[in-house]
Amino acid sequence: MFKHMDNPVISQQFLEEIKNQSSKIIDIDGVKIKTCKNVFPPRSNFSESSEKLYEVFGNLKGVRVLDMGTGTGIQAIQALKNGAQSVIAVDINPTAIACAKENAILNNVADKIQVKESDLFSSLNSEKFDLIIANLPVADFPIEGVVESALYDPGYKLHRRFFREVGNYLNPGGIIIMTHINFKGESDFEEFEAMLNKFGYKVENYIQIDNLGYLWRMYRIKLNN
Repeated sequence: MFKHMDNPVISQQFLEEIKNQSSKIIDIDGVKIKTCKNVFPPRSNFSESSEKLYEVFGNLKGVRVLDMGTGTGIQAIQALKNGAQSVIAVDINPTAIACAKENAILNNVADKIQVKESDLFSSLNSEKFDLIIANLPVADFPIEGVVESALYDPGYKLHRRFFREVGNYLNPGGIIIMTHINFKGESDFEEFEAMLNKFGYKVENYIQIDNLGYLWRMYRIKLNN
């Protein structure tokens, strides 16, 4: 059972950076991304794990992708540039939706990415995906606003809701890619993986990095069948 944790100093600091960041265009592996105030940035100390996600995507040729918690749209755009057949990008933050749409235009892929405001799967219909990139919040701490929801998931209720619903949107053999951090110590990954098992999923593999004094795992997850 997940236990409530103290708010990590690094997440508090990063939240302030998000709220106060300036708007500028940066280049990430050939993708031009405009940063937007109150939207998770594509390059930061917290973004190193997101960049590593590309290493566990696998071959995206012909793949239908859902980018959940798209932020600036960086991963949705990268997925298209790496061969994805189609991409739907969703976020609960309306400012992120506007930012992702602007970045899709900036990279000439606005006609290939559907960008929707959505609370998890609420704006989706009967779409099925081969790959779901789940950019869920990583810290168990109370939410005070929509910007905080990019980092905080009190009681990991959002994670549980995600795993209860995600099977309705995965094609057979579909893959989920997501990050988890050991903010609470050595047992954190064990508890996270136990939650996956409870909902019928298993870890196929992961990449682990040491960053900011914590371990970060980029998981590749599939149905346990």
